[in-house]
Amino acid sequence: MREKKEEGVLGKLDKKKKQKREALFGAAFSLFTSKGIQDTSISDIVKMADMAKGTFYLYFKDKYDLRDKLIVAKTMELFQKAEVESTTQKLPSLEEQVIFIADSVINQLDEDKQLLEFISKNLSWGVFHHVLLTETTEAGGYSFYDRYCELIQESGRTFRNPELMLYMVVELINSTCHNVILMQEPVTLTELKPDLYGVIRDIIRRMER
Repeated sequence: MREKKEEGVLGKLDKKKKQKREALFGAAFSLFTSKGIQDTSISDIVKMADMAKGTFYLYFKDKYDLRDKLIVAKTMELFQKAEVESTTQKLPSLEEQVIFIADSVINQLDEDKQLLEFISKNLSWGVFHHVLLTETTEAGGYSFYDRYCELIQESGRTFRNPELMLYMVVELINSTCHNVILMQEPVTLTELKPDLYGVIRDIIRRMER
């Protein structure tokens, strides 16, 4: 009985910690996208989140640590939603699975251009690599890279360098979609997608042993 009570208390504490973390994330995202990271102070963030400044340091070292963890959280949300959607589809090949996930992520960013701007300005490969290899979301321990490796294993195929293959696909999407989504230049997103997905297929096939 005592153990159940202790588990209940711990559960409530974890929930409160998550709520505070999410409040800081929400305030930071609002300020970073409206004022910019350089012009946003920790005082600004905690004021908007309605909590003490000392609480901030229980979760983050500084605003740049918060920025990186916020990118991790936002990026994982995109991939997790895309991957969940893919499980409802009968996709015949690894190429089609990767393209379905890529298409979902691109569509989500097209619907949330503010998020696209934030991610494209601040997401370096170093941070993204960290996201893929080591970070998980708090809800369910989701790891996109683990799921990516599972998709390769399920395909029964082998590739020379799966991490490099993913890097090339991510960089291709990042470099081509930013201007197309925000300015519709040099083409619209609808016009871009067939050629973009054709190149992704070529990358996957070229990397196969």
